[in-house]
Amino acid sequence: MWLTQLMERNRQCFPDRAAFIDERRSVTWAGLHDRTARLAHGFAARGVRPGDRVAVLSLDRVEVLETYFALARLGALFVPLNHSLTPDEVTGIAERTEPAAVVGEAELLARHPDLPARLRIALDGEEFAALAQGDGEGTEVELPDVADDAPAAILHTSATTGRAKGVTVDHASFRAIALGWLASARPADDMVLLNCCPLYHGSMVVSLTYMAAGATVVLLPGFKPQTALAAIEEHRATHIWLVPQMLRFLLQAKAAETADLSSLREVLYGAAPMPVDLYATAVSRLGCGFRQVYGMTEVGGPFVTLGPEEHPAPDAVAERLPSGRVIAGMSVRVLDTEGCAAERGAIGEICVRGPGVMRGYWRDEQATAEITVNGWTRTGDLGFLDAEGRIHLVDRSKDLIIRAGLNVYPTEIEQALRAHPAVRDAAVVGIPDDDYGEVPLAYVVADEGTSAAELLRHAAGQLAPYKRPRRVEFIDQVPRNPAGKILKKLLRA
Repeated sequence: MWLTQLMERNRQCFPDRAAFIDERRSVTWAGLHDRTARLAHGFAARGVRPGDRVAVLSLDRVEVLETYFALARLGALFVPLNHSLTPDEVTGIAERTEPAAVVGEAELLARHPDLPARLRIALDGEEFAALAQGDGEGTEVELPDVADDAPAAILHTSATTGRAKGVTVDHASFRAIALGWLASARPADDMVLLNCCPLYHGSMVVSLTYMAAGATVVLLPGFKPQTALAAIEEHRATHIWLVPQMLRFLLQAKAAETADLSSLREVLYGAAPMPVDLYATAVSRLGCGFRQVYGMTEVGGPFVTLGPEEHPAPDAVAERLPSGRVIAGMSVRVLDTEGCAAERGAIGEICVRGPGVMRGYWRDEQATAEITVNGWTRTGDLGFLDAEGRIHLVDRSKDLIIRAGLNVYPTEIEQALRAHPAVRDAAVVGIPDDDYGEVPLAYVVADEGTSAAELLRHAAGQLAPYKRPRRVEFIDQVPRNPAGKILKKLLRA
């Protein structure tokens, strides 16, 4: 019953402090406690029972988090739906989780009329407002005492390589990640976190984690650099949570030249590698600390961090920043292809164990078994541990290119290409080759007039011959999901 405990603690300690703020309204911790109790009773009166699934389809707003907390209090599972997916993809997720209700913004609900649910409630409609104010129904319903090992949510993976999988997370997982993260990050309880990432997948655990420390969370309905800069100023944000590409857009915005960003203490970034040039620019421009967030939905969210005190000076970064050390309560091991622990410095698959790990994929025992090896959860990320226990990521195992028996890591090629002053973005995938099995193909976003031959010469000066891309193709934009991850399945197609 972690979310309820979190809320009750903050009501006692910070009753008048804002819990959540969006562009329309805010709610204090005391107000959140009362509203979620009414919402929980209202859902119960309409037939939502412990163990039921409730789908949530909305842009980020206060009512989304109110719904999450209310359902946790009732013992029902919240199932966030990615509104950027196609109607068929959204319907498919709903059909697999069989929600008793779907709660969402009226406009989004209208786009998805076929979602299978008995109840449809608009977050921005009269029915939800009546529930949150207490419409007299359901107050006689006694709310259950939800156990720590009861499932709390089904969070779906970002589906960069295939169909999204439903990750079943219990209350104990949320608690374990929060307490372990806060022991490492040690934030002050007066922090204001501007969340630029969507609340429909595992990245929202970052917000829940800082809420446990009493933070105020500011929500944006979608990321726009000018809006984010204005929000930092207006709310005196101390922390901002984003992906590196968002940070680049933020610093490139014209408003960044005049915005008052002096309140910032930390930039939290994750979901994609931080380009060295962007890190150098951000350090110079913002003058605050940086914290890397490495996480995965299947292991409860963020489980590794590199704090500000461990971030090197920009001119001391050789190739890439390390991801950091594992948080308290969780364990990390690098396993080789035989499932044995790799030596320090040797590249293998990052695997995780601990109380934050998911209960399993929703109704998919085979996929759950495939991601587990000897009790460890496989991340699919290749990396190594250094002498100080820091994790260094190299690439995704599914993206690894094997050229004539030699491992080629696409991120290394991407970093080399991005080092060219005319290159704005790059993505590398493997393509079949009769002679070598696979060879790298580079997709590049570059300034007008840049030639493929020029970039191939540039790559030749930075990469060993077997790592060099076979060819370069220019595109207008590298496809990414809202979390900033490259959609390489689209490039391969």
